[in-house]
Amino acid sequence: MNPAATISTNTSAPAVLPASGPDCERVNTVLEQIADGQPVTAEDEDFLYDHGTDCSPCFDDIKKQHVFIGFLNARLSRKASPDGLPQSIMARVRAEMA
Repeated sequence: MNPAATISTNTSAPAVLPASGPDCERVNTVLEQIADGQPVTAEDEDFLYDHGTDCSPCFDDIKKQHVFIGFLNARLSRKASPDGLPQSIMARVRAEMA
């Protein structure tokens, strides 16, 4: 077994680890939490900022993600729902329940 693969990041103590190590994995974990809509702690936010600006591979990845998100936002159209949609839905629900 590869011992490096079983290392977990101690989030309660600051650590200085080599680039692409457990701290980089923590970046992925926190970003996944954000993507899933889970709340992140202020400590995690500070960690992302500090690590992202200090770690070239992570910083490059974050820049690439921003470019990709910008691309998606430019390509995907977001149409507003019609003004009367909520009332129309509620009227249909009431009709079905009557």
